[in-house]
Amino acid sequence: MKNLNIHIGEIISDVMKSESITKAELARKLDVKPQSIDYLLKRKSIDTHALYRISGALNYDFAKFFSIETKQTNCDNKIFDFEPKKAKILLEVELNTEDIIKLNLKDRVMQILNK
Repeated sequence: MKNLNIHIGEIISDVMKSESITKAELARKLDVKPQSIDYLLKRKSIDTHALYRISGALNYDFAKFFSIETKQTNCDNKIFDFEPKKAKILLEVELNTEDIIKLNLKDRVMQILNK
């Protein structure tokens, strides 16, 4: 296994800068003293529970930097080099009642579920 050259404190600091979140704000979200944030940002590594809490507080998935998955498919690409037999698609769309009726969505969903 290759040696990771990840400095998680620097990555957290970069995310805070990009989101304009101060140390004081992050400290409040994590319910810790601001000095703890100073210490955190100097850390090269961090325990998973703390990383999970920070990910939630900053709404950012820091765990992706530690993923061992080497071959991932970017679904934003128009061309795939494989053809899936099935696909699970989760889509959230907010429609008003008028649009639901106009698109006949209720009947279409019922047709799919009854197959």
